[in-house]
Amino acid sequence: MAKSVPSGIKIEYDNAGGTLVDITQYVQSINGFQMESVVEEVHTFGDSWEEYLPVGIGKLAPIEIEGLWDDTADGLVDLMGGRVPETPTTNTRTLKITWAGTKTSSVETILQTFETNPERNSLTRCRVVLQPYGTITET
Repeated sequence: MAKSVPSGIKIEYDNAGGTLVDITQYVQSINGFQMESVVEEVHTFGDSWEEYLPVGIGKLAPIEIEGLWDDTADGLVDLMGGRVPETPTTNTRTLKITWAGTKTSSVETILQTFETNPERNSLTRCRVVLQPYGTITET
């Protein structure tokens, strides 16, 4: 059984042509894949504790990616910059993460936020928020 470590993670994202490109070297932090079941509150009068039932819908929290501002071809700025606002007809783009070189998680995404963060006495950073769209595929 392999353990996932930072050096074993690979992060890929679709370019404008729909081809996955490796963006690992541009990513310094990612908030991860937070999956959850949507639940409905179902407790009744007389209950002293809350009760919930799943409604059969899952969701993935928005994914935040951060790295240094770098306009290299197929880097974060090249792939994400200049795309806001997107329209309802804009194609989704795949985000794929490989854990420990063997297991993968992938999902279609919509670009929600692209942020450039300059600071005095620091390198300029960029931050991206991707809104997951549809089913998560895990292998």
